[in-house]
Amino acid sequence: MRILIVDDEILVRIGLKTIIPRGNEAFQVIGEAANGVEALHILENQACDVVLTDIRMPEMDGLELLKQIRERWPAIKCLILSNHHDFNYVQQALRLGAIEYVTKLEINPSELKEKLEAIQEQLDIEKQGQNARTQLEQKVNQYSKEVKEKRLREMLLGHVSRGEIEQVWREFQLEPFLPPLSAAVIQIEDYEALMQHNRFQSDRLLTYTVQNVLNEILKKYGNGELIEVAAGKFCVLTGQLNVNMLQEMQNAAQAFLKISLAIGVSPPWEDPLSLHPAFEKADHALSYRFYYGGGCIIHYEQLSLTPPTLSEPWEEEEWSKYIEEGNETGLLERVLAWADAHSAQKTIPPAMLREQWLSLLHMFARCLKADGGDIYSVTLHEQQYPYHVIRNAETLQDISQWFRGWLPVYFAYKRQHGKEKLRPEIQAVIRQIMAEYNLPLKVADLASTVGYTENYLSILFKKETGKTITDYMTNVRMKNARELLKNPDYKIFEISELIGYADPNHFSRIFKQMEGMYPTEFRKLIFGQRTS
Repeated sequence: MRILIVDDEILVRIGLKTIIPRGNEAFQVIGEAANGVEALHILENQACDVVLTDIRMPEMDGLELLKQIRERWPAIKCLILSNHHDFNYVQQALRLGAIEYVTKLEINPSELKEKLEAIQEQLDIEKQGQNARTQLEQKVNQYSKEVKEKRLREMLLGHVSRGEIEQVWREFQLEPFLPPLSAAVIQIEDYEALMQHNRFQSDRLLTYTVQNVLNEILKKYGNGELIEVAAGKFCVLTGQLNVNMLQEMQNAAQAFLKISLAIGVSPPWEDPLSLHPAFEKADHALSYRFYYGGGCIIHYEQLSLTPPTLSEPWEEEEWSKYIEEGNETGLLERVLAWADAHSAQKTIPPAMLREQWLSLLHMFARCLKADGGDIYSVTLHEQQYPYHVIRNAETLQDISQWFRGWLPVYFAYKRQHGKEKLRPEIQAVIRQIMAEYNLPLKVADLASTVGYTENYLSILFKKETGKTITDYMTNVRMKNARELLKNPDYKIFEISELIGYADPNHFSRIFKQMEGMYPTEFRKLIFGQRTS
């Protein structure tokens, strides 16, 4: 407890410094003053908890000092030093906020210590109350912020009435946007890779850090709102958009966080409450980073709005013949030429072009299946499954480069599978996996079945099939999961159990690694295809 002594009599000050228990670390005399003026100067420069002050002093008396302290530092406690004939002044001092008084000539060290300890106890109680209030205020503010962001996100992602939007503006006292309204959708590039490499420990920490950087720049350019709309994805709403702001956001994210941002920008809207259509246009513009590559800012107006003439670029019979003949060079040339043409034209919506890539991949899968093979058993290129790449690669160039490396791997597997004759022991292990994939199979159990050691079986299986036993088992389980997902009667957790996974979340993560989408998304895709 920090104490200031104020008295015009030097002997009183010396006496107080002597009797205040110096050995007690709970008390610290921060200074002494001969009058109120000197006391104010000390208070302006040092933190203080308690002032021991005389009443009658030159230049500024104790009563005026009390008034100043009450106005400027209301948390400071004041204890009055009085004489017997100062009773009227003491009453005034108590009315001004002093909490206690002692008579100078009768100061008792133990009594003073008790009074100071009582004040300390009161300060502790007030501090605890203040901490509780501060924590409550922080929780309320955080809750209010989260509710506001949730409401704004709902308005961005779905159609809501104008009245509902106006109500939210009133509820959170938001400043109206100066027309025209613009939306900018911002995506953290390579988001999955950032999470896998654990640079930011967690997605929440990354999101929090990016939001702080973007909000600081948004404030610099005037009023606006920043809303998180999905993992690694944000929307900025602002009136009279300044493109320099978006460039500064990109530069700051690169400089401070070493991450790249891609941005899609809506056309200007004269109606400042057109939140949903503005977001949709900005998000559509952002999807074209598929063509433009990393670190781009794409304005909706620069996109080709002419409906593309869509035709299947892959003629089944012709392309199947290329694959069967192993015409790797011809296939690669045609696919890359097709990709380069679309990269230059930028006319087909990226989602449609991904579907055309998927149809090509299906053709490769069917050609393997006809030979009893499985595209999921092809050796992974860059540790990625084909469907995951096509569905999740961020740019057309990423897909083309991956495909260039994958095609030789595919044909190597196809050639090997065509002349493959597995040893009887390995065939027995595969039959057991196919029959018991839903059980918690261990490599040791499989090895004992064929009379091998666990280590020897693992080496032999990899040599014969090109895959580890665990990867082979995962492929079998996921193949059955794809079939079960086509039946709407099964829930995801039930499918997880049926194929041998006790944890549905683990099942979902493994499924996404192979398919590029979670089981729920895959099921929606299947049912959507059936109804279309």
